[in-house]
Amino acid sequence: MRVILQGGVTPEVESGPLAVAVIIAYFAVVVGIGLYYFKRSRQSTGDFWIAGGQIKTYTQVFAFYAVLASAGSFFGIGGFAYAFGASFGMLVAVAVAAGGLFTMIFLAGPIRRAGVYTVPAYLQMRYQSKRVRLVGALIFAIAAWAYMIPQLTAGGITMDFVLPQLGYGLGVIIAAIGFALYVSLGGMWAVTWTDFIQGIMMVILSVFPIPLILLEFGGVSGTLSAALAANSEFAGSNQPWITHLGIGLVWVLGVLSLPQFGQRILSSESDRAARRGFMWMVPLYIATFGLSAYIVAGAATAVEPNLANPDYFYYAILAEYFGPIVQGLGAAGLLAAIMSTTDALLVALSASISHDIPKTLEWDLSERQELIVGQVVIWGGALTTALVALDPPGLIATMTTLVTGGLASGLFPAVAIGTWWKRANEPGAIAAMITGFLVYGALLFGDVMGPLFAEALIAVPVGIVVFFVVSLATRQPTGQELVGFQTFHSDSIVPESGANAGVTVGTDDD
Repeated sequence: MRVILQGGVTPEVESGPLAVAVIIAYFAVVVGIGLYYFKRSRQSTGDFWIAGGQIKTYTQVFAFYAVLASAGSFFGIGGFAYAFGASFGMLVAVAVAAGGLFTMIFLAGPIRRAGVYTVPAYLQMRYQSKRVRLVGALIFAIAAWAYMIPQLTAGGITMDFVLPQLGYGLGVIIAAIGFALYVSLGGMWAVTWTDFIQGIMMVILSVFPIPLILLEFGGVSGTLSAALAANSEFAGSNQPWITHLGIGLVWVLGVLSLPQFGQRILSSESDRAARRGFMWMVPLYIATFGLSAYIVAGAATAVEPNLANPDYFYYAILAEYFGPIVQGLGAAGLLAAIMSTTDALLVALSASISHDIPKTLEWDLSERQELIVGQVVIWGGALTTALVALDPPGLIATMTTLVTGGLASGLFPAVAIGTWWKRANEPGAIAAMITGFLVYGALLFGDVMGPLFAEALIAVPVGIVVFFVVSLATRQPTGQELVGFQTFHSDSIVPESGANAGVTVGTDDD
């Protein structure tokens, strides 16, 4: 599905220059943050990739929110509500939040206590295997790259709204260059503080139109009545039950495996800070995007029921009720949603390719060489995904969900189940990752299943079964594997922080 469909309406601002000025000012701020942290991010690879493991709880609440929300939530949940019904959009919001809750309960503590730079390094610690780390790093790199496509698609939509004469395509390129610039300058330090600011902006701007909408339509019931008058199916869902089940499974299990979350967890100052960041973020997420699915998307349905693309629902409200300055602020908030995930994805992609893969292949790169390679990867990743985003394959939330389904299929057994099942071993982890990921890819690209998001209903159980069967059919875990298992479950382990975070027995130095 093309981003700009034929025969529909695309909202535009009334006066470009003022809105553009707001966007330019916003880009200047985030690039300035990158420049501010340039020197600090170069002190070590730990500073560049996980901000030295020193980020506090209050910062992580909004940083987690920003990373989880992304374009897939800010655009996608309301877009799903506009296209498929508000109940479907709310289902997605609850499933995503549930995934965050499960991550808080089952993974945030162990991953942070591991004290490593990346989740593939965490897998190496757990299974004492460079092969497991290599497979995990390859899956992370593929997923991080693919997940950036819908983010840059959203960037192009935003630029097309603020400055239609610029056009969608050039907007995608400008967004990619801007994102890569401040990430390559400031690393995870810059990413953290821009995410903190962007998280606050996203919370405010996601609910900002709601008071005016309620006044305009006469409250919640008036808004829903107007939406139902324009689309009689708006309050429900027009998707089959199997799609509901598939998208619920994908997001509940997939959030645990998202590469941007692993990097964010590892940047926390402690496992407690990581867990509490999730604890406060989850209800905030449900509240803001539940309101977006019903109220903002409902008003957009009433105001403009013939949008060229459902992902433009928020802009339809901005164009209808607000002037160019507020439109520019709204566009900046949506850019914040895009940036907050894209920057973390760029860091995760960079770390996988320039840190994890060389370690597993025993390439002896110095920290300076890793940083140089990492910055090349950031720019290469941003520009290559921008090329794909010029002609994107579907709706933003659809793309993010499909990538997340691949992560759930490939990584959930080894990462989530393996964290708590002592009998798991290296052969089981490798077999599950490869089988789950390939089965999901074959079902998706072979267009076998039919209903949206149903591929994970086959691929995830296959990966889990393979994980258990192969682990039980092969050798017992070695003593080293059991030591790796116990390490991140021990409350007596104090995670290292600062420049040397991640130098942990059995991981990066093996």
